[in-house]
Amino acid sequence: MHQKNSLKEANKQEERIDVGGDQVSEFVQDDSVDFKGRPSVKATSGRWRAAYFIMGTELLERCAYYAISLNLVIYLVEVLHEGTGQSVKNIFNWGGVSWILPLLGGFLADAYTGKYRMIVIGLCIYFLGLLFLTLAVSLPSMKPPQQPACASSENCEFFSATQTQIGFFYFALYLVSVGVGAVKPCLSALGGDQFDEDDEIERPSKRSFFNYWWFPIIGGSTIALTLLVYVEDHVSFGLGYGIPTAGLAIAILVFLSGTPWYRLQRVLQGSPLTQVAQVLTAAVLNFRVAVPTDPSLLHETDMQKQTKKNLKRRHLLHTDSLRFLDKAATPRNWKEEDQQPDCSTKVSPDIERRSGSSTLSNVSPWRLCTVTQVEEVKLLVRVMPIWVFTLMFLVVVSQSSSFFVSTGKTMDLSMGPHFKISAASMDLVANITALLMILVYQFCFIPLARRFTGNERGISMLQRIGVGLVISIIAMIVAAVVERKRLQLIKIHGLQNNQTAPVPMSIFWLTPQYSILGLAQVFSYLGLLEFFYDQAPDGMHSIGSALFASNTGIAHFLCTAIVDIVTSASGSQSGSGHHQSWIVNNINKCRVDKYYWTLAALSAINFCIYLVVAHWYTYKKVQVHEDDAESRKVVLQLTNEPNRLVEARTNY
Repeated sequence: MHQKNSLKEANKQEERIDVGGDQVSEFVQDDSVDFKGRPSVKATSGRWRAAYFIMGTELLERCAYYAISLNLVIYLVEVLHEGTGQSVKNIFNWGGVSWILPLLGGFLADAYTGKYRMIVIGLCIYFLGLLFLTLAVSLPSMKPPQQPACASSENCEFFSATQTQIGFFYFALYLVSVGVGAVKPCLSALGGDQFDEDDEIERPSKRSFFNYWWFPIIGGSTIALTLLVYVEDHVSFGLGYGIPTAGLAIAILVFLSGTPWYRLQRVLQGSPLTQVAQVLTAAVLNFRVAVPTDPSLLHETDMQKQTKKNLKRRHLLHTDSLRFLDKAATPRNWKEEDQQPDCSTKVSPDIERRSGSSTLSNVSPWRLCTVTQVEEVKLLVRVMPIWVFTLMFLVVVSQSSSFFVSTGKTMDLSMGPHFKISAASMDLVANITALLMILVYQFCFIPLARRFTGNERGISMLQRIGVGLVISIIAMIVAAVVERKRLQLIKIHGLQNNQTAPVPMSIFWLTPQYSILGLAQVFSYLGLLEFFYDQAPDGMHSIGSALFASNTGIAHFLCTAIVDIVTSASGSQSGSGHHQSWIVNNINKCRVDKYYWTLAALSAINFCIYLVVAHWYTYKKVQVHEDDAESRKVVLQLTNEPNRLVEARTNY
């Protein structure tokens, strides 16, 4: 009976449905499965229906994250009584850990658990962290006693928080980081998996998905900025943290509700790190072997004979960069006379038999790897320079939750005669700008640019990122000019030692710099998200998304390093005049304008190097083999530059 059912299941996988006279597979072509391990049916799984559950989860998760991060500097300074410089560094350190841990989460998801299970585990840890954090800011025993306000903060003496209070608060805060590390690399990657890259109808939706992914991020941060930050400032941090804690519980239910419709990628057997190590080891062991100029002589498996565990892995076309790694895919018995003079794509039967023979297949993967394995390692190596030289962009973006808020807090927060906004709520300007520009980018810019470039995306991913880098430089220049104006008014009105009296300058002077940063994120932030997902090898999309997240994490630590260097190199904390450091505990005495100019200069230098790195980058090329009615091999080459579908046919 069991064998009979298995036979029926096997026969079912071979069924085909007729669409417009063509035979089309009923199942998704990328080897996706449902939550029970069965092949995903194209008509009833994935696509936008499944993506909406994932985007809803992202909205509630981002709401919780931004409810903490956007106003954290205020809690650290006003409740835990940390200095301005120390609080900013603590925020950067926490943000750095929160955005680096996705590397671990992405690795574990791709190697062991899969994205779905990692998200469920991460959400549960996330919830516990928020629960503990709510207790830390709510219970009187978990925070220092309140101090009556005084006219001059220079002469105020505050009760210090105990080690137990500080320890419990930061334990809860970093437990949230662990949850973020598990959830962040997998949610966007799982959303991208709901669209089949090999399907001509679903491929454009997959491109659009990463643009629309900004909507739940904006939605979550908008709720935090308009409602939760206001509650934290005017009611209590306890209620301000309690609401997103309840929201994350709802997020868990939302995510689980979409389970029947998710397309889940099978976890490839073996750790991605092991595969990388195999290529490096084989390349070293074969260092005396000459690499043939004809790439068809390199070892590759026959896609028609792949084992089930590797069914989802598409072949990657050979690229000429990093030629030393090609030694890992070079058989030791290749012959010079086998090379074709023109190095064309035509492959002789003799070469085909030798490069894909069972003899080579039985060789240890630590001695001989496939072209696809080598190209996957090349991909990881090639994206690293892009990863490095986009760090400064994320350093600039990080200022919106640190120094922008600290300086904005000292300004006139009035919005009409009877209402005051929170300084952290100004980030809403960036969100609104990004929301509007995403629509303009998707429906106006892409179709217009496509007419000139022929690129499906309008412009390439690296060009998009580069535009954002330039805009971020402009944002820092504008921020420096506005900050200089604030300092001039402080000097005129003698407010250097009075941080409680507002500077007679509306906080809406910060609107331009927030708005420009929002525009920069439409280009660079979303461009980076799509780039790292798209260029990641098959089976490593979570790691690809984690590279994007870790970029943000390293940027936070880089922020801390820059603040430390600027603080020590520009003067001393106790000095005065030209001998005073640019960054001191009194925000009214800080020379944040010079700090912004420094970031603008570093960003400009970084952009020049980025241009060189981007120019030499080679995009991923994927091939899919099929046999047509004339018994010819069809190679579908999917490239991202200019991202057209190229079909090359080779007769045997």
